[in-house]
Amino acid sequence: MYIETSSPRKPGENAKLVLTVPDNGKQSCLSFYYHMFGESAGTLSVYSGNNKVVSVSGDQGDNWLFVERIIYLNEVVRKT
Repeated sequence: MYIETSSPRKPGENAKLVLTVPDNGKQSCLSFYYHMFGESAGTLSVYSGNNKVVSVSGDQGDNWLFVERIIYLNEVVRKT
């Protein structure tokens, strides 16, 4: 996913990527690279369900940075 944060972006604009995976209660690995450079860099927040697993704000330098987190795919009770 790519979102340009320089003009003509407006404060409060967001991008959201949603991925649905099987809810099996098992341990999984989430890994990705991100690049947040410049004074207009906002906040990157990554959630697993309602749990925030990554939060990075502001200029992180002109580098691609790697994040890896262990997450659990919680079982959800589904009504039929």
